[in-house]
Amino acid sequence: MDSTSGGVPLLSLDAVVIDTETTGLDPRKARVIELAGVRLSGGKLAGDGAFRQLLRPGAEKIPAETTRIHGIDDAMVAQSPPFADAWPDFHRFLGQAMVIGHTVGFDLAVLKRECDLAGLPWLRPRTLDTRLLAQIAAPELAGYTLENLAAWLGVVVADRHSALGDAATTARVFLALVPKLRDHGIRTIAEAERACLALTS
Repeated sequence: MDSTSGGVPLLSLDAVVIDTETTGLDPRKARVIELAGVRLSGGKLAGDGAFRQLLRPGAEKIPAETTRIHGIDDAMVAQSPPFADAWPDFHRFLGQAMVIGHTVGFDLAVLKRECDLAGLPWLRPRTLDTRLLAQIAAPELAGYTLENLAAWLGVVVADRHSALGDAATTARVFLALVPKLRDHGIRTIAEAERACLALTS
């Protein structure tokens, strides 16, 4: 069965979990300065499947207030490649896989903008958002930040606000959500997509 077909069980999903660190929080202006992903294979975090790349945001300076969050400053990315040079490798890493992220719409928006700026083709991947899935599984939670979900699910948070660390944490959160979604009758990709669509429409 195609690993992204709607009938694939979440329990055995093959996917790539992504995260970005950026120069700001406005996806219309932010530049990507760290890009990362980890693989899920057969519903497990693949120990050897990871991608991480620091990126140089053109002539733009990294604001001090964002450096205080993710720890990445201009000196750290001075010798890093621009997005256009790193994108082909990341695109190959993604392949045709389902993409998972926490508030993944932001990551997709900044990646699309970077592709537009670089004159690269962009095709939106099929996605699942752990924030929406958590809202379905536990509508009574007080908040749905990555830290809140990790605490609720007993997931250890490591390297917070690094793209690779957050991607790995999001992957573990997703895996911990799967049995809770099953309790709500959500077992497959298609059922998860329909539930997320119903929540946001």
